[in-house]
Amino acid sequence: MLSKFSVKKPFTVFVSVILVVLLGVISFTKMTTDLLPSMDLPYVVVMTTYPGASPEKVELAVTKPLEQSLATTSGVKNINSISSENSSIIILEFEQSVNMDSILIEMNSYIDLAQAQFDDDVQSPMVMKMNPDMLPIMVASIDVNGLDTKEVTKIVNETVIPAFEKIDGVASVNSTGLVEEKIKIQLNQEKIDSINNKVLASVDEKLAEGKAQLDDAKNQLESGKNQLETQGKEQTAQLAEASAALESGKTQLIEAINSLLLAQNDLENQKADIEQKKNLLDKFLEAQQGVGIEISEKEQELLNELTSGLEAINSGISEITTKKGELETQLTGLADKEKELELGKLTLNQELSKASAQLTNSEAELNKSIKEFEASRDEVYKNAGIGEALSASTISNILKAENFSMPAGYIQEDEEKYLVKVGDELTSLEELENLLLFNIDVEGVGDIYLKDIAEVSYTDNSDEMYAKINGNDGIILSFQKQSTYSTSEVSNKINDTIEELQKNNQDMHITALEDQGIYINIVIHSVLSNLILGGILAIIILLLFLRNIKPTIIIAFSIPISLLFALVMMYFSGVTMNVISLAGLALGVGMLVDNSIVVIENIYRLRNEGMPAIQAAVKGSTQVAGAILASTLTTICVFLPIVFTEGISRQLFTDMGLTIAYSLIASLIVALTLVPTMSSTMLKTTVEKEHKFFNKFIKIYSKALKFALRYKPIFLILVVVLLVSSTVISISRGSSLMPEMDSTQISVSMTMDNDTKTTDLREMSNTIIDRISEIDDVDTIGAMQNSSSMSLMGGGDSKSISLYVILKDDKKLSSKEVGKLIEDKTKDLNCEINVTTSTMDMSALGGSGISLSVEGDDLDKIKEIANDIADIISKVDGTIEVSNGQEDTSLETRITVDKNKAMEYGLTVAQVYQAVAQEISLETTSTSLSINSSDYPVIIAKDSNNTLKRDNIKDLEIKGTKNGNEEKIALSEIATISEENGLSSINHINQTRAITVSAAIDAEHNVGNVSKAVEKEIDKYELPEGYTIEIGGESDSMKQAFGDLILMIAMAIVFIYLIMVAQFQSLLSPFIVLFTIPLAFTGGFLALIITGFELNMISILGFLMLAGIVVNNGIVFVDYVNQLRLGGMKKKEALIEAGKARIRPILMTALTTILGLSTLAMGIGMGADMIQPMAIVTIGGLTYATVLTLFIVPIMYDILHRRELKPIIIEESI
Repeated sequence: MLSKFSVKKPFTVFVSVILVVLLGVISFTKMTTDLLPSMDLPYVVVMTTYPGASPEKVELAVTKPLEQSLATTSGVKNINSISSENSSIIILEFEQSVNMDSILIEMNSYIDLAQAQFDDDVQSPMVMKMNPDMLPIMVASIDVNGLDTKEVTKIVNETVIPAFEKIDGVASVNSTGLVEEKIKIQLNQEKIDSINNKVLASVDEKLAEGKAQLDDAKNQLESGKNQLETQGKEQTAQLAEASAALESGKTQLIEAINSLLLAQNDLENQKADIEQKKNLLDKFLEAQQGVGIEISEKEQELLNELTSGLEAINSGISEITTKKGELETQLTGLADKEKELELGKLTLNQELSKASAQLTNSEAELNKSIKEFEASRDEVYKNAGIGEALSASTISNILKAENFSMPAGYIQEDEEKYLVKVGDELTSLEELENLLLFNIDVEGVGDIYLKDIAEVSYTDNSDEMYAKINGNDGIILSFQKQSTYSTSEVSNKINDTIEELQKNNQDMHITALEDQGIYINIVIHSVLSNLILGGILAIIILLLFLRNIKPTIIIAFSIPISLLFALVMMYFSGVTMNVISLAGLALGVGMLVDNSIVVIENIYRLRNEGMPAIQAAVKGSTQVAGAILASTLTTICVFLPIVFTEGISRQLFTDMGLTIAYSLIASLIVALTLVPTMSSTMLKTTVEKEHKFFNKFIKIYSKALKFALRYKPIFLILVVVLLVSSTVISISRGSSLMPEMDSTQISVSMTMDNDTKTTDLREMSNTIIDRISEIDDVDTIGAMQNSSSMSLMGGGDSKSISLYVILKDDKKLSSKEVGKLIEDKTKDLNCEINVTTSTMDMSALGGSGISLSVEGDDLDKIKEIANDIADIISKVDGTIEVSNGQEDTSLETRITVDKNKAMEYGLTVAQVYQAVAQEISLETTSTSLSINSSDYPVIIAKDSNNTLKRDNIKDLEIKGTKNGNEEKIALSEIATISEENGLSSINHINQTRAITVSAAIDAEHNVGNVSKAVEKEIDKYELPEGYTIEIGGESDSMKQAFGDLILMIAMAIVFIYLIMVAQFQSLLSPFIVLFTIPLAFTGGFLALIITGFELNMISILGFLMLAGIVVNNGIVFVDYVNQLRLGGMKKKEALIEAGKARIRPILMTALTTILGLSTLAMGIGMGADMIQPMAIVTIGGLTYATVLTLFIVPIMYDILHRRELKPIIIEESI
């Protein structure tokens, strides 16, 4: 139907062709070019910095919390980590199906949770999605005649880098070897000590004054004690005299009272006697009077005398009583005075005791002050000094505070706003030198300026830089592109800018040491050249077979139209121009003409039979439309199983599958439209030319086919034997992941021990440069130290040198041979040399060599197992450079803080770390000065004489607090200091500690065979419980990739069979055609054996291609046999007739495909060697299968097709 429409509407076809040509040319000019297809790698890197932390500390404080939190992320497949000094790197691998953008958002939330467990010193983790665009696309060297590195640096900073950064598509320009000028403040300890001595001398005077005052106070206190003692003695004596006087008066009064009492007693006795006498006399007188006797005068006188005597005695008694009372009163007064005197004594004693106690306390306080004065004199000296005040950190803070300018806001006045700016930045070296730091009120000191304690000068880092170009000093730049831009496009723009810069400065030389863009252009040009050459060879084959220029022109014209049609589809589906897609086009060139050949050959045959041109064009294309549709679908469907694979296989080969599908769809459309249209006009007149040679060949083939049909077992046994033997031999020869690619660029890395001096490292590098320069094919050598800007992770080993070797364009040796020469010339040097002979080394996609991960919990046990495994691997033939994963160790001074002892002084481990880190640090970056429009970072350097050494670090004094008092404690008193070799990093695989044992493979062996031998030996090793060994590296990547490809082949065969079932409407005929596939595999294996190539991803891809291509001949053959049998011909006659009729299109389609790939199979041109194995397999398989298809398919058809074919009749009424 399509062919009929095209023949009837030729101008419609013509317009369509013009549109395809225009769109194709536009698409070709706008397509981006890269070496490989764009790969969206499902990897994310989380990098975290922990300054000053050991690998063990980083593992515990950073890596583990992050791993535990991130392990819950959706779609995570594997988590690997590296905990090294100061940093943690975690690499997460996700399933191919996950959306990486949403995963990054989810990861950030989990990271926030983990950060809550971090120490204060841990910096925020940085999350980075891994992408091949992170690698530099170009590395270039710069030097200028007559200028030193400092002058070149100025030109590069002011002119070169800005010019490159303006280029569209350039993401960043990193530099190595640039001299960075800065202002250095070198603290001078002698100047600081001189000022300090003046301050201390002043303090010493004040301390002397204080001591004198204390001594004077002590003398005064001694005098007061003496005075108090004298006064006490005098007052005590006076009190004693008074007490004696009172005692004497008291005695006299008592004696007087006693005398009065005696007198009173006498008078009382006398009174009693007189009263007795008086009573007796009264009784006597009463008795006399009672008897009437009158009292006589004598009696009366006696009575009166007694009465008078009694009165006198009473009067005397009364007087004595009065006097005694007076004496007793006096005695009471004396007792009171005695009490007062005793109270005075007590008061005096109390006062004396109090005064004495006060003097004693004052003396004790004074003595204590004197002792404290003596004890704290040294501390006073230390605290009074300005040494600590003039530390690097203090000066840095002062500089930051003084070199300050900041807008404070706006003042509003009416409708005007006025900016208020506070501060003024330093603008000259003199201003910096005269910066006032302190004012100390000490005679002879006063104002302290920066110049008083330090030397301020310009300096640079030229001594730290190492960048060489052919042995001369130079600067190296690396360029990274933006992910949406073509590598080739950006590279071309950079090269254009290089030419412009060199044109403006004739003395400037910029040399590309590594340029992916040029390499890509060379590779693509090489593949395109092979593609065009293959197309020309295919046309020549057509001309030889058809021996008619007109049908050859029709087919030749169909090739570019099909290619342009395919390019249009590639452009709009986002397929880039890369080696893989071009390989698909190169394969497609041979197959592009297959459909057209079948159509034109059938039209040409009908035309020779006398059918009119238009009718022959329509009928000839219609007859074979079903067959070429089926053959096209079988070839396309081999790439359909890609959707069921993942990883490298899917990333790499999707472009190839799409490209081949587009080219075949285009060729099918062209074969059913353009070819019949052109045939209907160009083949109106035709003359059948006799092809004597081919006719003889057909006769020979007919006889051979008859013989084969008669002796089927012989042929079948031979075919099976060849299949089994070729498969066994090919597999036994080993395998590799990807073929190596030749290049004009070689990378060399040189590594030395961590304790190597920088001068020795650079001398070794210069020696290597001299030796490499002796190789004839070497054009340029660039070298640089610590290429952190070139590193994916942004770090680098300071004891390593990276060298870039550029070979001459007309080199006589391959890059691999030159690499071997480099290894031979440097093998006697005391360093580790690693040579990569292709900057596009494809094995980097999955790791190279052999890699085994020893996993477990106990690091010491893992080390022991790793040593055992390394010993086992080293004994396997083919392994070289065996590593036990523990070479990257470093001698470290380990300070183990005793937490309990430290806490006695109020110190934590973190505080001890800060004290040690501050003392170890030699330089402190403070601020920056803008002088003459140039910014200069300001660094403050300690006096080198005062820095810590390994032998005196134990004496470092750290401030602490004990019992409320500030004390300084030696580091050795609170910590144990030891030196030991420690791992520079600790690896985790899925949260388990691991050490990776690795080995490279020598040139005489391949990774497949060596890996099998290693696995066999490892299986014999008895692992302790809880420990495992996981095989990785190129071997593991091979297993995964090969497994995916084999799955693709198996599924492709199923799809091919199902398509043929739909085509033939039979289950048996497709089964017969499938026998061409093992024939193709036999030819592919034989081709690998003959050419010496091994199995790899690209060669297996060739087998996948064969499965879809080789059945086409079988389809054409079986389809025609069926047509003949349905026409009434006998089976064997039909087989022979079909062979004779279809041998020409079968051979033509096979030869065009074979010759289309022939230049690729020969590896002509750079980049062709990458797809060379696929071309070899395809050619070998197609050659063998084409020949045997003409015999085996008829044999299997004869064996399996025993029933007669009957056409399916459909009644008109249905």
